[in-house]
Amino acid sequence: MRKAVLFILLAGALAVSAPAQEANPLAVLQSDASLEEKMNACRALSLSGDASVVSVLAALLDNPELAHMARYALEPMPHPEADAALRAALAKTSGNFKVGVISSIGVRRDAQAVPALAALLSDADAEVVRATALALGAIATPDAAKALADALAAGDASPARLQNLCDGLMACVERQAASGQRDEARATYDGLLALPDAPRHVRAAALRGAILMRDGDQDMSLLTGALRGENADDFGTALRAARELEAREQTAEALAALLPALPDDRKVRVMEILGMLGGAAAGKAALAEARQGPIEVRTAALAALTQMGHRPGLELMMELAWTEDGDLAKAARNALSYFPGEEGDAAVLALLRHAQPLARLAAVEMIGQGALEKPADVLMPVAKDDRDEGVRMAALRALQESAGLDELPALLEVLKRGRTDAEKQAAKRALGALVQRQKRMPVSDIVIQKAVYGDLPDGKSADVKAKVDRLVASGSREVQASNANFGDPAPNTAKKLLIEYTGNGEKFSKMAQEGETLKLAVAETPQVIVDAFLAALDKAPKETKPALLELLGSTGSHRALDAVRKIASKGDGEIKEAALRTLCDWPTLDALPVVMDLARDAADPTLRVLAQRGALRLLEQGNLESAEFLGHYVELLACAADAGEKKAVFAGLAKVQHPDALDMVLRHFADESVKAEALQAAVAIARNLGKSAREYQGLFNGQDLSGWTGNAPYWRVEEGAIVGHSDTQIPRNEFIWSDVEVRDFYLVLSVKLEPNTANAGIQFRSKKADEYGQAIGYQADVGKDVWGRLYHEHGRGKLDWTDAAEQAVRPEEWNRYEILAVGPAIWTAINAKLGVACLDIVQEGERSGLIALQVHAGPPQTVRYRIEKLVHDPKVELEGIGAEELIHALRIPER
Repeated sequence: MRKAVLFILLAGALAVSAPAQEANPLAVLQSDASLEEKMNACRALSLSGDASVVSVLAALLDNPELAHMARYALEPMPHPEADAALRAALAKTSGNFKVGVISSIGVRRDAQAVPALAALLSDADAEVVRATALALGAIATPDAAKALADALAAGDASPARLQNLCDGLMACVERQAASGQRDEARATYDGLLALPDAPRHVRAAALRGAILMRDGDQDMSLLTGALRGENADDFGTALRAARELEAREQTAEALAALLPALPDDRKVRVMEILGMLGGAAAGKAALAEARQGPIEVRTAALAALTQMGHRPGLELMMELAWTEDGDLAKAARNALSYFPGEEGDAAVLALLRHAQPLARLAAVEMIGQGALEKPADVLMPVAKDDRDEGVRMAALRALQESAGLDELPALLEVLKRGRTDAEKQAAKRALGALVQRQKRMPVSDIVIQKAVYGDLPDGKSADVKAKVDRLVASGSREVQASNANFGDPAPNTAKKLLIEYTGNGEKFSKMAQEGETLKLAVAETPQVIVDAFLAALDKAPKETKPALLELLGSTGSHRALDAVRKIASKGDGEIKEAALRTLCDWPTLDALPVVMDLARDAADPTLRVLAQRGALRLLEQGNLESAEFLGHYVELLACAADAGEKKAVFAGLAKVQHPDALDMVLRHFADESVKAEALQAAVAIARNLGKSAREYQGLFNGQDLSGWTGNAPYWRVEEGAIVGHSDTQIPRNEFIWSDVEVRDFYLVLSVKLEPNTANAGIQFRSKKADEYGQAIGYQADVGKDVWGRLYHEHGRGKLDWTDAAEQAVRPEEWNRYEILAVGPAIWTAINAKLGVACLDIVQEGERSGLIALQVHAGPPQTVRYRIEKLVHDPKVELEGIGAEELIHALRIPER
């Protein structure tokens, strides 16, 4: 059935197009058809027209509307009549029509048109000359080339005419060269070169072409003459051409013979070509330059010798590598290091056996920088046994980059029994670098304990452990926190992914924001290294044990941690102190408990500071928003002995994106010794809060008082607002309570008070005081002279009584009221004007509660509350006021 339908559709399409196909294009051109129809007829004739249509098209070659389309039809026709018609049109057209005809002749490459075109090279119309020159260049017959060359030889050309003639002749000669007409092309290039006023780009192209057309000839004088001559452009062109010549040996011999006579700057550039060409002549010439002369020339010569692999140059490289200094020695070492083949390696090794320490030192440094494929195999014996301390130290420094497991025993031996303290320290550094290089990510051994995705820590979330298990089982060590991976358990909320897992027997807890990638990175030190360090520790002399303890710490191994912890608890003296310091520097999170103990209890102030720094560093590796980790920060602040230690904790807290971190920092605003750092940390934390902000839609439905309770006669809903009203004296404050609890929140509502002399307020983080619904808690005040101020209803009274927002109030109109509460910080704003910025660190236990609206006791009044937005866990910002300004505005109320 499908095939039948397709057939019918195709048949219909063919039927519709049939009239267009059947129309006679020639008849259309000779009719009064529209311009578009005639243009389409020309297109059709370009594909199928025979010789009979040429005359009709030729008649259109000076038609203002159809000349272009007529030429479009004639250009691809295989009929000689088309050539004849275009040639004939040369005498019948002028201006742009003639330029078009000439261009079409060039496209068809009509050799019979050359005589007529040659005559047009002297035409007064510059565009005609230009088109003619390019057409002759496209035809590219010997007669076409001669016509262009003769025109140039006349010597009376303006700059524009000269440019056009050169462009035409260049097009011609390029076709000659491409078609294998080497003699003709050579003659043409030579003619262009002979022009005294040829444009720079024409002369450069002509010189290159003339040199390449002589490729294989015995005469290299054109190339060498340009390299030797005074014209800098010719020198550059010849140099590029030398790279392209196929007669490499002949070219190298010519350049080598020329080299001694060249200026130094040209020697350097020619040497690069010689290095590329190679050969005996090139090598001999470069070696001669490398022996003496300016440093830049000798440097270039050494590089060329290595590039061409000229073996006789090795002896000189070996000598210069250690007898010279500065750039020349560096160049010799580079040349020797990268000399191709076994001969280069053999030369470096021979230098390593040299009687002079400076020679051996040069060899070691070259080997360390990559001169040999397996440097550690050679460097380790030198580090142990060379008779010169400087050479041994250089070998140990080089081993920092190359030592592997095979060198582990020997390096440990140097660490324990090295001839000098400096060598022992160098061995320690090499061993530390070895540990870092050898750490590997295990392909398995990661066990997921918990994986949760959603509005963490307290909102809607989903257990995604099974999905993460599958990802880990597939070999992945990266998990993206995204709805694509885990669905959307908490719509319209910025979510987080929490994964708790073990790796290599160690526990980890990591969290990523939605859109971020969580890396389950568990770098593992091979057990053979840990075993070797532990074995060495048992037998090492006392003075070596601190270094071995530090190396054990660098492994991050659980087994190493147990060993160091035991020494720290049972040892004494310097060894115990070294173990304690190692624990403070431990790289993995499983050392946190013991490090926290030291930060709290260490008797030595220096050790306590080291432990504090270590704990802060380790805390950055974990789930910074978990209650456990935040508790560690609380403990570190509590045991901080002075302002410096507090500042260090603030620096760590500045990276924590949690309101409790802000709370901790804000509580130190009253301490002038750390206030600046606390302020800086508070701003950093505040800027990053709100990533899990969620707008709550259920505070008020705009229709009725569902979810609100209060004394009914005083409250109603009117035009989307909650209205508190009484026509008579109000005996006591009346409140209408929401059942929504808030902690950290942002509330926006519009308030209208009538008359303006009345009083009202917005309760938050509050609770009911009695059966009448009276309130205890924070109130954002409403009323004449109190708009935007902070009051504590039935409690502490006036908290922040600033009148900063009063000037923004519009009496008896709607006023936009913002309330932002994050931790102990509370801000209000009226019509985008900041009111209070209260840091309430005096009263504990008032960080959450209900929202209520008030109509105040007293004379009759009406207050309207139009609730616009409630956001939980918000950003620290008000309309037009950012986190930094809000934090800097905070003030602590007087007790």
